[in-house]
Amino acid sequence: MNRRASSRRQSRSAPAALVAERLEPRAMLTADIGSAVRELVWNGTPVTTRADAWILRADTPAVAVRPGWNVAPLGQGFFSVTAPGASVAEVSGWAASTAGVRYVEPDAVITTSAIPNDPSLRQLWGLNNTAQTGGVADADIDAPEAWDVATGSRSVVVAIIDTGIDYRHTDLAANVWRNPGEVAGDRIDNDGNGFIDDVYGWDFVNNDADPFDDYGHGTHVAGTIGAVGNNGVGVAGVNWQVSMMGLKFLGADGSGSTSGAIAAINYATRMRRDFGVNIVATNNSWGGGGPSTALRDAIAAGEGAGILCIAAAGNEANDNDSMASYPANYASIAVAATDASNRLASFSSYGATTVDVAAPGVSVYSTTPNNTYASYSGTSMATPHVTGLVALLAAANPQATATQIRSAILSTAVPVASLAGKVATGGLINARAALDALGGTTSPEPPAPPPTTPAPVADVIDVSPDPRTTAVSGVVVQFSTAVAGFDVGDLSLTRDGSAVSLAGVTVSTTDNVRWTVDGLATATTTAGTHVLTVVATGSGITSIDGGVPLAASASDTWVTQAAAIVDAGDTLSSAAVVSTTSGELRLSGRIGDGSFGARDVDMYRVRLAAGQTLVIDIDAASLSGGSTLDSYLRLFNSSGKEVARNDDSGGSLDSFLSYRAAVAGTFSVGISGYGNASYSPTRAGSGRSGSTGAYAIRFAFSSTAGARTTAYGARDTGSAHAAASAFAVYGANWMAALPAAPGTSRGRRSV
Repeated sequence: MNRRASSRRQSRSAPAALVAERLEPRAMLTADIGSAVRELVWNGTPVTTRADAWILRADTPAVAVRPGWNVAPLGQGFFSVTAPGASVAEVSGWAASTAGVRYVEPDAVITTSAIPNDPSLRQLWGLNNTAQTGGVADADIDAPEAWDVATGSRSVVVAIIDTGIDYRHTDLAANVWRNPGEVAGDRIDNDGNGFIDDVYGWDFVNNDADPFDDYGHGTHVAGTIGAVGNNGVGVAGVNWQVSMMGLKFLGADGSGSTSGAIAAINYATRMRRDFGVNIVATNNSWGGGGPSTALRDAIAAGEGAGILCIAAAGNEANDNDSMASYPANYASIAVAATDASNRLASFSSYGATTVDVAAPGVSVYSTTPNNTYASYSGTSMATPHVTGLVALLAAANPQATATQIRSAILSTAVPVASLAGKVATGGLINARAALDALGGTTSPEPPAPPPTTPAPVADVIDVSPDPRTTAVSGVVVQFSTAVAGFDVGDLSLTRDGSAVSLAGVTVSTTDNVRWTVDGLATATTTAGTHVLTVVATGSGITSIDGGVPLAASASDTWVTQAAAIVDAGDTLSSAAVVSTTSGELRLSGRIGDGSFGARDVDMYRVRLAAGQTLVIDIDAASLSGGSTLDSYLRLFNSSGKEVARNDDSGGSLDSFLSYRAAVAGTFSVGISGYGNASYSPTRAGSGRSGSTGAYAIRFAFSSTAGARTTAYGARDTGSAHAAASAFAVYGANWMAALPAAPGTSRGRRSV
């Protein structure tokens, strides 16, 4: 295996006269001191502080403060300042204008143990195993012990090479990488890297700047690496703070190509080597191709730039020493999976010389698209535990080299009986031990330069009903940080280039990050191309922390094809015809609006060529504002025989199908509510009452018949594994309902 890595040291200038130092967030435990504490964002980091309390350092023996403020010396030129009711901007402004004051910072609360307040933390047995799932206590990576030392840093970047990331997920958004050299939405390659508007990374499947996860696997991986910690939402990642770059090369069917994988790896390498982005690792939870000299060389080039390649060992229960798995056999660290009882997972591949270490990979609970969560199993789930640890170590010791970080992880693996002779270290990763091992390997980090508050970035998010085909009522605008000053006057709406009135439109928010724009239905009813823009120039939109104005305008474009939602037919003969046979089409509908009420069915007729793949994706529960529909999806051939079905996908109530036609023909897609799953496609109203509500449906047609293979599960050794140029994500439970044969679906899972 390749073990090459190089150090990248960055010189840092001495601090200026006023330095607002970055503080580590400290988590409160069981103590309830009411109004004595408050939460604020300091230099982009959530901090729990003593209310109205600040610490400053001065060059004078005494400091004059404003009326009503109190100051007390702490010795050696340090002072405690109490400033009742003062904002961050007021205190920072006073410090900057007061002679002799070097810097000011919040008086952060410190406790004995850093346990985050994320409500689903208990489900993360891989981070802290108390036998809560019936396993063995302490069969985990000792994350809480590590969090006493470090919780991560957004200055550390991890590239997730996968199916993309749901960068809008409330438990991920703050930790999604944003390209500092790129201006969102201006259609200019601002940083000159050859990619236009690559704000979050790049989609190498569709060759565009939107690496949004339309499959779910990459989002699950991202949550383990870096779901935001201590935010009172969902779960926590190995890192509470990190920056995750989305490099999508696996598509909506979970598969991709060697060339796509190489392009993604090369993007990460170049962004570190040539543009100074602090990428410390790539997460590669995929495999299935044969040996590739080009892939090996691309990984080696990344290692040469200082990036560790962390890869899943595979779900074939194979010995990789004798039956190589790629990219695992090329990786810096190859990872096997264990369960909550410290046993090698039944599906996990292994190798005494080719697989380095193990990590938790069975029933791992993490983020999934559209603000959902689910448990999946696979070496895919084990790998991000190791990648997350790489990032945690890099944050704790910024001067450590890739070689030192790798050595710290492998040398401190805890011996496990089931792993003896199965992985090179014979053990499970241990985050605290690795941190302790790395602590003395390098000199202390030099003083940080004065930080700058980044300008907020806006994103206009798709809405309910789907914004690309019908009139819409509400839009969500999400900012990269909490902002103030956003109102209707900051919006512009055009239809076919002409301005449209926004009378009756309202703007509201509960957290100053996600803002809801309501009342757009009348303005967007008329057919045509609509562009909704959040206007930066003269808007008055500024970050709450620092008062920095909005960086650039942001827009979303959709074509209104119909003013009202059209009720598709209930039978094969009355099905709405979908004339599109390539690319994507998005439509909206409603179950329950026909004469059959809760027995309503919407049927759509499509035409497929031999070998062509059709992906059907229903969004209802995940729509902005939600929907009451728990959808059920069925696919019929021209004779009315059911050839595929799906209930729930990715832990949500929304359904999904990926179907490859063996022969050319006409097929019909049937949508109904859960409970109405056995209706006859030839008789309207023949089923039972089911769930009702609005939905959006996406039809995606493959352009080249048979160009990709379907993602495969833990024990599938069929055609997908034999294809040297096609990769599939590694996840056992995640992929179990996706056989390589035509007609695949993702089934209901308990989360």
